[in-house]
Amino acid sequence: MPKRGRDDERDDGVSGERNDGEHDEDEALRDTLLEAVNASVEVAQRRGEAQSLPQLRFTPVMSYVQRLLAEATAAAAKVTAEAAAYMAEAEEIRRVVEQDRLALEAEKASMEEVHTFQTTKIILSVGGHRFETSRQTLTSVSGTYLASMFSGRFLLTPDAEGVYFIDRDGAHFRHILNFLRDPVEKYKLNANLNEGHREELMVELEYFGLLDRMLPYRAQERVGQSLLQRACLDGTRRALETAVAQARVLVFELGSTTPFLRERFQDLRWVITERVVNGSPVWGADGNTMFMYCTMKKRMMISAESHCAAGRDCGGIYNLTQTADVAAPTELPSDEWVSSPLTTLASQYASAHLACPGWYRVPEMRITAVHGLDDVEPAMAAALRQLAALA
Repeated sequence: MPKRGRDDERDDGVSGERNDGEHDEDEALRDTLLEAVNASVEVAQRRGEAQSLPQLRFTPVMSYVQRLLAEATAAAAKVTAEAAAYMAEAEEIRRVVEQDRLALEAEKASMEEVHTFQTTKIILSVGGHRFETSRQTLTSVSGTYLASMFSGRFLLTPDAEGVYFIDRDGAHFRHILNFLRDPVEKYKLNANLNEGHREELMVELEYFGLLDRMLPYRAQERVGQSLLQRACLDGTRRALETAVAQARVLVFELGSTTPFLRERFQDLRWVITERVVNGSPVWGADGNTMFMYCTMKKRMMISAESHCAAGRDCGGIYNLTQTADVAAPTELPSDEWVSSPLTTLASQYASAHLACPGWYRVPEMRITAVHGLDDVEPAMAAALRQLAALA
């Protein structure tokens, strides 16, 4: 074994102790410097002095991170914008596809209807008049003679040419077919028909079970004609103007556009009746539970049967304007209707519209004409000619 020297012994002891101490000192110094740097960075950030950081060792790293964040934010915004554009484009495509689908379904339904008409073609001979139609048209209104005849419940045998014979007046049957072909709302009987033809048509309509459906206001039209005929006999301008105005509103709807009135008074349909009270016609509401009539004070009142029969100034709603100044309900001022507290819907509306003691103004009341005689109707045309002659 070699012999160790003095220098070797010194290195093993003293040198080892010095190396450990120096290592500890280096770590302490590094930690101190790192804390100082971090503290400087934090102070600079708090003071808003980020622009003064270039001299720090960590500035390149921070700039790189900030640049990455900015690029990521821009990329995210671009992706979001592109996604929104794709969604809008997809929604537009969906809308177009849905529109095309609905159009295709409508066309398909139309073609199916045409096919139905073609496969259910019916040839009729009504009093010697030939008509070509479809089973669907003839059965479109239930409860009628034709709907029962071609319902399939009864055995029908056409002639050798495939024609079904109906022993009725064929001159007016086209009006019946035109009514059956279109919805009730679209059909309107030609006003140029003279009274004789109308009477003949009414006989046919009653036979086929369509009188009340094709001419739902025939009774009211008769009242209007009677008013016009009496006015023509009177011959005065006032009588003619009043009758003409009343005959043009044989049926009307009345109501308020505010929730002032109780529901049973809202949007009621009123039809003229044959009754006359205090020299003026009486209009009855649907079901004839209430009536609009002229009171003894010449004001239009809405009340029950008992008050109407006596023509009393007592009821739920009336107009402040005297009927001497107007000819028909539609000419009554819309802002002159008043109601009793028992009729109003809520007290908060009544308190704000006091018209006179015990009565409250009904705001935004309106009357809309629904049906009346046309100017070309014979009785109306005669009254208008006589009225023009007085000018």
